[in-house]
Amino acid sequence: MSKSFFLIDDDADDRELFAEALLLADPTATCYTASKAEEALKKLKSGDSSVPDFIFLDINLPDLSGWECLIQLKSMAKYKQVPVIMYSTSSHERDVKIAEDLGAFYFLTKPDDFKYLQNFLTIIVQTPLPTLKESLQSESRRINQNIN
Repeated sequence: MSKSFFLIDDDADDRELFAEALLLADPTATCYTASKAEEALKKLKSGDSSVPDFIFLDINLPDLSGWECLIQLKSMAKYKQVPVIMYSTSSHERDVKIAEDLGAFYFLTKPDDFKYLQNFLTIIVQTPLPTLKESLQSESRRINQNIN
């Protein structure tokens, strides 16, 4: 069964790269996007779209912050159980902790390398949810070891 993703990111290049990497990771996956948190929340609240399997959420957005959007998503019964992956250029431990405290499933620092992004998305589409976080952490460690 194909998975659906909702990416909330104000950077058009990042949205395009994400969609391309997702297509390579799983040609059957669906990717919805929004450039602003309020736009995304409006789409999700309207019921026009089905509940996505995953939501990727940038922290720095032009209207509501990713943190404020995450709080709203987690307060909505329909989206409370949807894994939200914070997707940011930040790698600060403070941001990772805030994401965890607010109920994010995972914090993914935007990879500098397209292949790394594709690898992460492949892991997400192929790994069952109960073991997904552990698989993502292993991939992050592997990448960090290769970089250093």
